[in-house]
Amino acid sequence: MKKSVALSLLVLLGGAIAPNAPPADAADVSFESRTYVPATGIDGGNDHVLFYEYLALDADNFGTPGWYVRAGGWGRADLADETYDKKTNGDLQYGFVGWRGPSNNAEARLGRISYTGGAARNEVFDGALFGSDLPAGFDVTLYGGVPEETDNEEGRSGDSLYGARVSQGSGAYRIGASYLKEENDSETAREEAGADLFYAPTALVEAAGNSLYDLDGDGWAQHNYRLDVGPFARRVRLAATWVWTDYAHYFQGTTNEAFDEVDPEEQLSRIGAQVQVDLDRGLKLTGEYVSYSYDIAGSSQSFGASLDWAGGGRTAGLGYRKVDGDEEENRYQEFRVYATSPIGPVAAAAGIEHLAYDEDINGESGATTGSLTVGYNVSRALEVSASAEYGVTPDFEHETNFLLAVLWRYDASTKKGGKP
Repeated sequence: MKKSVALSLLVLLGGAIAPNAPPADAADVSFESRTYVPATGIDGGNDHVLFYEYLALDADNFGTPGWYVRAGGWGRADLADETYDKKTNGDLQYGFVGWRGPSNNAEARLGRISYTGGAARNEVFDGALFGSDLPAGFDVTLYGGVPEETDNEEGRSGDSLYGARVSQGSGAYRIGASYLKEENDSETAREEAGADLFYAPTALVEAAGNSLYDLDGDGWAQHNYRLDVGPFARRVRLAATWVWTDYAHYFQGTTNEAFDEVDPEEQLSRIGAQVQVDLDRGLKLTGEYVSYSYDIAGSSQSFGASLDWAGGGRTAGLGYRKVDGDEEENRYQEFRVYATSPIGPVAAAAGIEHLAYDEDINGESGATTGSLTVGYNVSRALEVSASAEYGVTPDFEHETNFLLAVLWRYDASTKKGGKP
C-alpha cells in the first residue's frame, strides 16, 4: 500500500466512522488530529517551513464486545527548501484490527502492528500478534509478519520478521526471555535474544532492566539497567543507571540512513547516579552525575544540580551542569532557568539556556538560546499553541525556530453522538 494512499484511507475511515458512531453504550470512537508547522531560519539560507499532520483513530466495542480498531499515520510537506531531498513524504505507522478475550488477558491483532517488548525494539510489521496469560504466573506473546521498512528499493519479497517473549513472575518480580529474527531477501538480517528483569523486594527498592544478545554475530549488543531506592523519610530518592552498548552488534540490523556513520568498532558505557530531595513547599533539589566512556570517540563526564518549584499551577526552576570531556566541544558549563504560568486563559512557558565553553569554538566563548511558548484551549476538543526559539551559537550566528501546533480530538463516547 502506497504511503499517500494509506494516509488518505485513514482520513476517510475516520470521517466515515466518527459522524455515524453508535451511541456511547454501543461503541467508543475517538479521532485525533495533531498538526505541526515548524519553521527554521539559519544564517545564509537553508530555511525550512514544514507541515506535519498526525492522525489517529480508535474504535472499541463495535459490533461485538472485545473487538477494536487502531490506526495512525502521518504526512509531511516542505513549504520551503527540501528536507532530505524530498518535498513530501508520510507513512502509515500502525493500522490493525484487535480482539481482547474475556479472560487471561488474551489479545490478538491483525494488520500493520507496532510492537516493543523484549528483543523487539519498536518493530513495525504487517502481520499478526497474539498474547495471553498462562498458569503459574507465565505469559506469552507471539508475533510475525513482513517488516515495514522506509525507502526499501529492493522490495519486500523474501522479507520476514517473527519472534516471541515469555515471562514469569508475581507482583514483586518478573523475568522474561525473548527471541527475534528478521530476514531480508530470505537471508538473515538480524537474529537476537533478550532477557529482561523487574524486581521490587520492598516498597523502597526497585530494579529493572534488560539485556540483548546478537545471535547472528555472537556477541552482547546492549545491557540497560536501573536501580531506584527510596523515598527515605518521604523525602530522599536515589537512582543509579548503567547502559553498555556494542555498536557492531546493536546496529547490525539497522537500515536507517541516520546510522550510516556509526563506527562498528565503537563501544559505550554510560553510568549515572541521581539524588532527589523533597524540600517541602513545592521545592525539589536534584543532583546528578553521568559518565560516558567510549572506546574510540572522546569520553566525558558531567555533574550538576537543579532546584525546581511547583505550586498553584505554576512552575519555575534553575540548574547548573559541568561537563568535562576529551573533546573541546565537551568541556563547558551549562546554566538554565525556566518558568511556566497561566496568564488568564493562556498558558505560557519561557526558558533561557547558556553554555560557557572552557575553550573558544569557532571564535565563540559560549552559546545562548531562549524560548517562549504560549498555548490556548479553544474548547474541550481543540488546543492551539505556538513557540519561538532564538539562539546564538558557534555554528550559527543567528538561528530562529518557530512551531505552531493544533490538536483536535473527537470522542463519540463523551460527546453524545459525535459532536466535537
